[in-house]
Amino acid sequence: MSNIIQLIVKNKWRNKELLYQKYVIERRTLNELAVEFGVARQTISKQIKEFGIQTRVPGTLQNRKRGLAYGARCQEREVRAHKRELENIYKMRELREKGFSYWKIADIFNSMGIPTKNRRGRWHAKSIQSILAKERN
Repeated sequence: MSNIIQLIVKNKWRNKELLYQKYVIERRTLNELAVEFGVARQTISKQIKEFGIQTRVPGTLQNRKRGLAYGARCQEREVRAHKRELENIYKMRELREKGFSYWKIADIFNSMGIPTKNRRGRWHAKSIQSILAKERN
């Protein structure tokens, strides 16, 4: 009898409701679930797909700047608005409406010391152009 109980407890990751609860509702990552259940990440991924649970886009819930649009941030595993960056987008739009080129806006932002998304780089015309293009859509 104890062998059966251990087998059930050992294979908790095969329970659809439990995986749904942890992955969708609690928004845990595949890596976190793999560590918790003591199996490979691929095993959890395969089981989630077999159960028909909708998977998330990789990297969207991590606390990373890469992959997030300018004006968004990741807080408590949810993508939220970044107020300062949204203000910067508003400034970009205002300057563009006044007739400034993308290069000039980039120069202005660099001279004002406004940080980029990763806070290390410099502003370039292409960055400004792509941010404003995404805002229009």
